Amino acid sequence: MSTAIVNARALRLPGASLVDWVVEDGGVIQAAGTGEPPATDRTVDADGAWLLPAFCDAHVHLPATGLYESGIDLRGETSVDAILDRFATLIDDRRTILFGGNFEDPLDRPLTRHELDRVVGDREALVARADMHSCVTSTALLKQLDLSDVEGVDVDDNGEPTGYLRERAAAAAWTRFDAGLSDEQQAEAVRAAARRAYSKGVAEVHEMFVVEWRGWRSLETFLATIEDLALRVVVYPGTDDVARVRAMGFDRIGGDYFLDGSFGSHSAWMTEGYVTPPPEGTPEQGIAYREDADLLEFFLEAQSRGLQVGVHAIGDAAIEQAIRTWESVADKVGITEVRPLGHRIEHFECASDDHIERARSLGLRASVQPAFDHFWGGPDGLYTDRIGWDRARLMNRFATMLNGGLLVGAGSDSTVTPLDPFLQVAALRTHHVADEQLGRIESLRLHTTGAYALAHGPGLRGTLEPGAPADLVFVDRDVVEPDSAEVGTVEVLQTWIAGRRVWPEEDRS
Repeated sequence: MSTAIVNARALRLPGASLVDWVVEDGGVIQAAGTGEPPATDRTVDADGAWLLPAFCDAHVHLPATGLYESGIDLRGETSVDAILDRFATLIDDRRTILFGGNFEDPLDRPLTRHELDRVVGDREALVARADMHSCVTSTALLKQLDLSDVEGVDVDDNGEPTGYLRERAAAAAWTRFDAGLSDEQQAEAVRAAARRAYSKGVAEVHEMFVVEWRGWRSLETFLATIEDLALRVVVYPGTDDVARVRAMGFDRIGGDYFLDGSFGSHSAWMTEGYVTPPPEGTPEQGIAYREDADLLEFFLEAQSRGLQVGVHAIGDAAIEQAIRTWESVADKVGITEVRPLGHRIEHFECASDDHIERARSLGLRASVQPAFDHFWGGPDGLYTDRIGWDRARLMNRFATMLNGGLLVGAGSDSTVTPLDPFLQVAALRTHHVADEQLGRIESLRLHTTGAYALAHGPGLRGTLEPGAPADLVFVDRDVVEPDSAEVGTVEVLQTWIAGRRVWPEEDRS
């Protein structure tokens, strides 16, 4: 059934022209223009709303995002007592999932397992740091983990674990925690995350499902759940088991396949050491996850099977490892074989000019998270605390990447930053380094056409051109002309995916 959406102010990306109406049929844009629309089976009055192509979030973790919807979001909280009070509410509500996250160091005092035990007793509980690379566990959860010979276990003066875990130790806690969730609890978390996406005008997400943390059974539950969603979910299984991934029918692998950690946990892998030293047990230059030979073997096998590969690389040493390994693959199979697959580097935060040029020549794509700079950039931000402003100001260089010819797309890394494209767009326009700020239209493109292209290659997705999917978002105001602060408060009135309204939930049509 064909539908004309009229009385709209539709921003016709990829350009910046405005049109009055859009026609879709069969979930596909058929036309957009001014004046009288063509005859259709039905007409929808937009009542003067602004209309945009729906967004793509190119890097999310839907299960964790959904858990935050039903657990506790501690973003901005600095008091241990306040965190414990919040957990007490979960106990009072007789919640079966004792989970909270998004706290950042330093708190007013260290949060330890003993503090957590005072509230949760002998129950398993997990509090995730904002970057998800560290967590604090209760004693009951800690006792279930085999952490012998694992880096990242903080200890007290007596050599006993404090409950604060980093990187692989934290991964073990995540694995155990997930294993304690029922299939229905996992499924409901994914559905809650999808509702969040709809409410923010997001039609597609690229799910970075870390199989190494969550396990294959959780992946099966996840895949069964997303079959019933209108949300388009492009899955990147975080594993190097190429044969299994290909046998399951995927044509992508990796995503958050870690080459290093994060700045918040002092574990991003850097060529030079940190200004503020990492905790005891973490190398002064961060953590390298993979040996070169193992990474090359993984890349070669994935390349031979035609899989697009994504890797997590934040620090300059990790980025260098990813690029030089792809150069080794290109030397073996030919650069004309490597480039068409458009392999991805997730985060790409500490990329040098040399990295950007070499990545461009290999056809690599940069998946970036604009709100990282918003929350942690600037002379007084976390990045500067970790490595000093002279190095931190050269991070997250979005304009330089685009000017260097890279294909760049934006995402949130939710739950690390909120699943909210308007926040990301505002962050692109207000980068702490003026030369890296993007223009008003370019910032929208990064979260529409650019983000879609990370998985699908350049095309019509994220536009209002004929032949594009009819993925649309109705908003309450212009998102181009207002200042960035106002963009961050845009209200989503409706979200459509493939010509079907999915938000608001009531009265779907």
